[in-house]
Amino acid sequence: MGDVVSANLRAAPRKRPSQHASARGLLLGVWALVALLLASGATASTSVRPAATTLPSVTGTAAQGERLTAVPGKWNSADTPTFTYRWFRCDATGNHCGAISGATASTYTVAAKDVGGTIGLRVTAAAAGGTGTAYGGLVGPIANATPLLVSTAQPVVGGTPQQGASLTVSTGAWSPTPASVTYTWERCNANARVCSPIPAANGNSYVPGASDVGHALSVLVQATFGATVQTAFSTATTAIAVGTPRGPVSTVAPSITGFFAVGEKLTGSPGTWTASGTPTYTFNWYRCDMSGSNCLSIHGATGPAYTLVGRDVGATIGFAVHASDQTGTVTAYSALAGPAAPAGAALAATAQPSVTGTARSGQTLTVSTGAWTAVPLSYAYAWLRCNANARACTTVTGATTSSYPLTSADAGHTLVAVVTAVSGPAAQAVFSLPSPIVA
Repeated sequence: MGDVVSANLRAAPRKRPSQHASARGLLLGVWALVALLLASGATASTSVRPAATTLPSVTGTAAQGERLTAVPGKWNSADTPTFTYRWFRCDATGNHCGAISGATASTYTVAAKDVGGTIGLRVTAAAAGGTGTAYGGLVGPIANATPLLVSTAQPVVGGTPQQGASLTVSTGAWSPTPASVTYTWERCNANARVCSPIPAANGNSYVPGASDVGHALSVLVQATFGATVQTAFSTATTAIAVGTPRGPVSTVAPSITGFFAVGEKLTGSPGTWTASGTPTYTFNWYRCDMSGSNCLSIHGATGPAYTLVGRDVGATIGFAVHASDQTGTVTAYSALAGPAAPAGAALAATAQPSVTGTARSGQTLTVSTGAWTAVPLSYAYAWLRCNANARACTTVTGATTSSYPLTSADAGHTLVAVVTAVSGPAAQAVFSLPSPIVA
């Protein structure tokens, strides 16, 4: 029985960071909603089996001798379901759960053998359409009968779980009142079973971004009273939905033109945007290494043009456009230009090569040679497989000609060619413009 329950309750173990392992609060997260609807009790009518629309929860103090109370949650049954309950004793991490003998009421009084472990709840709803089962939150770790600091109510995350919409977490309730409370927001999988901290998200509010879409969010609340520190996990949000776009939309990416040599001026084009009214633009230029990585903003380079300096030799240059309208601000980036040649170089690129062809697996892309200050005698080629915005790339082994046959490994990526021109003893490389994303 215990093995079956553990498998259902903890099908995917929560992987909390090690710094949280030593202190757990009232609730360790939201158990996964169990989609098993028991066939027994179903009828031939149009009634549907009940399913939880709001998961069950547990109230009460997580300490020996205290009484925990089951809240059955909300269910989508057409008629009013009847509920039965089963309480489980699990280890401190919420694994290895076993049913507690005789614990089938809507309340449970915490026993001495529960100290240090966690308590789980299963609610079964029965209605005309059949039966449905859902699991509530884990309670614990269970404290001794007279703890110095106890979480008496779970912190709650409020707000719309949508990209761009602010979320706020409460402190929960504690006994006694803590002297200070800190917060750590965590990004979890959709059912809040596997979570990791979000860097720098340490306030009581958080605005989900694009990285959070499709993930649930939870908060680790840490309370301090004297030398005692206790933690409690908040309720988890549902998966963060894609937000309504705010700010202008880039329809043609920014670009860079000019001679890629020290002393020459590069000019940035903002590209094309759709906006609410006429957008306004601000700019900045940034310097990256020869591979296009490790990019840093160039101090003072905030206009639409930039003159290459000695530090740019061998580096690639990027151009960022920040477009604003009455709904917000959005940033778009050019493809990287360069690497830049020294001043007076016998050979320097005056225009980036371009990639042509159908960006689909099984088709072939071809790169042009670009334009140069002198007529090269020969060219060498390398192809890079990059992420969708051509900001992170890896070399494609064996791709050393001006044509590249696309494979299934390229799907979802852009391709960039590095063209090296040779004229006598002079050789200079330049990045091409990226291909469209490969389908």
